[in-house]
Amino acid sequence: MSEFNNWGVSYSVISFFERALRGHSKVVSFRRVHDIQFLIEHVDGTILNVLLVNEYSLGLAAILRAGDEFPDAEYVVTGGNWNGYTPEAKDYGRENDRGIFNTGEFFGALNWTNPKRYYQKDRDGNPIYAYKSA
Repeated sequence: MSEFNNWGVSYSVISFFERALRGHSKVVSFRRVHDIQFLIEHVDGTILNVLLVNEYSLGLAAILRAGDEFPDAEYVVTGGNWNGYTPEAKDYGRENDRGIFNTGEFFGALNWTNPKRYYQKDRDGNPIYAYKSA
């Protein structure tokens, strides 16, 4: 368990996320608050309020916990491209205007006009999601 947060997000996951933010063309600046919560200034002037977790399979229970502990977080990002989320977690996010992503998806979402609605597409244009089973 991490020394600084109750979510077990390691320093290496946090520092990777920070490095990626610094290098993203759509990020003007960011500020880390509450250790795993980030306020990110987008080039369009909006501020994205992001909670960084490190769950292999981010489920609905963790999304609900995130809402209780970080009610102003609009995005929940699970660190690492190997991590994902359950279909229930993604559906809940869509229904409640909360972006649920793994790290790779989130950095792709920053390129969209409405990042919360971002999804990757296959060759035929069908959505691809980072679903994982619990």
